[in-house]
Amino acid sequence: MGLAFILIAGGVVAGVLIFLKSKADPPLTPTERANSVRHIIPEDHQPPAPLEEAAVKPSEPPPSEEPPAAGLTAIKVLEKFLSATTLQERLPLMETAETEAELATTILAKALPPVQRIETDFQDNNSVEKVTDVFYNVDFSKPDGTLNPQTILVRIRGNAEPKVVVAPLLDLLGGRLEAYLKTPGDKPGTFRLIVSAGAFCYDENVPNRDKKLTLKLLTRDNTKEISRAYFGKRSHLGEMLENDLSGFSYGQAKACTVILHWNKDEDPSKPYLEVISLKSLDWNS
Repeated sequence: MGLAFILIAGGVVAGVLIFLKSKADPPLTPTERANSVRHIIPEDHQPPAPLEEAAVKPSEPPPSEEPPAAGLTAIKVLEKFLSATTLQERLPLMETAETEAELATTILAKALPPVQRIETDFQDNNSVEKVTDVFYNVDFSKPDGTLNPQTILVRIRGNAEPKVVVAPLLDLLGGRLEAYLKTPGDKPGTFRLIVSAGAFCYDENVPNRDKKLTLKLLTRDNTKEISRAYFGKRSHLGEMLENDLSGFSYGQAKACTVILHWNKDEDPSKPYLEVISLKSLDWNS
């Protein structure tokens, strides 16, 4: 009887102690439970710490150095060319097939007329031949105070320095075409010009004008023509104008290389300037 009482009393006391401890220690929160679990994971199995933002931020590529635009480098060469006063200054700036002795007799051997304005006309990029042509409208002053509008070409071949293509400048500003027009001669002449084709011939002094078309010879688009030359409707140039794929059309001003001659055979009393051919649709020839 005494032993049974002692066992019962001991069980009661143990129950009371467990109850009191549960009241003293509040239940764990979810975060505490997670921390307690993490605490027992071996250190070598711990998940890696997240990388800091600075470590995962992609590095920015270094700024690339853009080459200067073709027009910017070309116009600097053009300005230097126009301001030069001797042939020796211009020679390194020019693209030409003529000899130095031939150039020494031209306007390039001295100061050019004063320049009133330089304006970029357009730029033509030939990716196949790696050539960039930049055309400029340049207004020169005449002695009487009026302007002499010209078109000047600066060419860049690959990575070479820009060069002024001087043949068109010599043909027009240099007076070679003007000299050819003064007197009807016997030899053909090749000239680099701006040309524009018209669908009719209005000049009554041109023989059989109803069978001919007109080619205006210009120094620049939208300016008064220097002169007019004529060609047959059934000529090669006439056929080009009827072909949409030829690259040449009515009223389209274009830098071309033209072969001209004085026709004195059709009617000897009425010589006229005739287009033998449009040698090329550019100033490469």
